[in-house]
Amino acid sequence: MVDKLIAEINTITDFSKEDITLFIEALEEKTIPKGEHFLKEGQISTRFGYLTSGLMMYYKIIEGNEVPSDFALEHDWVVSLKSYTTGSASDMNIKALEDTRLFTLSNIKMDELLAIQPKFMALRSYYTELSFIRISRQTYNLTTLDAKQRYYKFMTDYPELIKRVPQYHIAAYLGIKPQSLSRIRK
Repeated sequence: MVDKLIAEINTITDFSKEDITLFIEALEEKTIPKGEHFLKEGQISTRFGYLTSGLMMYYKIIEGNEVPSDFALEHDWVVSLKSYTTGSASDMNIKALEDTRLFTLSNIKMDELLAIQPKFMALRSYYTELSFIRISRQTYNLTTLDAKQRYYKFMTDYPELIKRVPQYHIAAYLGIKPQSLSRIRK
């Protein structure tokens, strides 16, 4: 399971075997059952999580409904960047939509890694940029595409989510009513 993560981080920058060993030793393996949270609104995000299996959803509660802002699949990282970076309370929730296994890296361990090997800053920068790109893409899609175009774009960009995420979550993510999504799908 850790092999995919090692291969991925080695594409970001060239780490030595010692660096990789330090990184792996800093990780903690966790399992989050379906429906349980990695992070709840109001908590401070103090760790990153790298999914090895499962599915998670970023969401906010709006008028009593869970409104997704993003999803994370295998080989994605999860964190509330705003909370993690500023040390403030999270304004979102992250929960497992399936039983999920992940490696976590606490901010304390990350700071220790950075003190030993500054190259680890490349990882943090890379994943922060990826998160920004995903958020920007979703914002662009919501503001410039109509409902049908948003759904087709979602199907193209995330085909695996169509089968794994409940349709009402997909509809909310796309900013449409579930009935409208049903019509579009027909």
